[in-house]
Amino acid sequence: MTIREQIQEGIKQATKDRDHARLETLRMAKGALLLKEKAKGADAHIGDDDAVDVLRAEVRKRRQSMALYQEHGKDDEVEALQAEIHVLEEFLPRQLSEPEIEEHVRAYLASHPDINHAGKLTGAMKQALGDGADGKMLNAVCRRVLGE
Repeated sequence: MTIREQIQEGIKQATKDRDHARLETLRMAKGALLLKEKAKGADAHIGDDDAVDVLRAEVRKRRQSMALYQEHGKDDEVEALQAEIHVLEEFLPRQLSEPEIEEHVRAYLASHPDINHAGKLTGAMKQALGDGADGKMLNAVCRRVLGE
C-alpha cells in the first residue's frame, strides 16, 4: 500500500473515529501530495519517495513554527503542532536515534581515519545512511564526534 493510500485510509478511519485533529492533519497531508502531483504534470502520480519528501517538508515547517511559538510562550499551539508532527511521522520511515547515529559515525571514522572535517563526514554519512538520519542531527553528531 502506498503512502498516499495509507493516508486515504487514515482519513476514513479518523472520520469514523471523529478524531478531528488527526483528520485535519491527514487532509493537509493529502493536499500537499496533490499539490506535488499537480506540479509534476497532468497525469503524473507521485511515488513513495516523493511522498516522503513532501511529508518531511511538512514536518520541517511545523518544527520551525514550533520554535517560534515556543519563543512567544504559546504552549497550546506548540502542543497542536507536536500532535500534527506525530501523525505525519507515522507515514515516514523510521529515523535513527542520536546514539544510533553516533555509533554509525564512529564506525565510519574507524574505517576512514583520514576524514577530519565535519562537512565531509556529514556528507559521507548522509550518503551511507540515506533517509534513515535527520540531517541536522547527523551534522551535530559529526561535529561532536570530531570535536569541532
